[in-house]
Amino acid sequence: MYILNQVVLWDKILRRGENARINLHELNSKYYFWDDGENLRSNNITLILGWNVISNAGSLSHVQANGSTSFIFSDSYTTSRGS
Repeated sequence: MYILNQVVLWDKILRRGENARINLHELNSKYYFWDDGENLRSNNITLILGWNVISNAGSLSHVQANGSTSFIFSDSYTTSRGS
């Protein structure tokens, strides 16, 4: 059985006419990400860029970009956000 787990790590609302270029330099996390157990340690993680298009009327469409980035999650975690 294939189980899909997804989480939103970052989001931004872009309005019509706004510059849609994403600049990730000096970006602060909007959502902190943590593993509430030890299930992610040393496991493969895949990041995929996707977005929703919300029109004035009609259905909500989801768009997924081509490609993805995969890596192995660390076997040790940071235990606090720090100061």
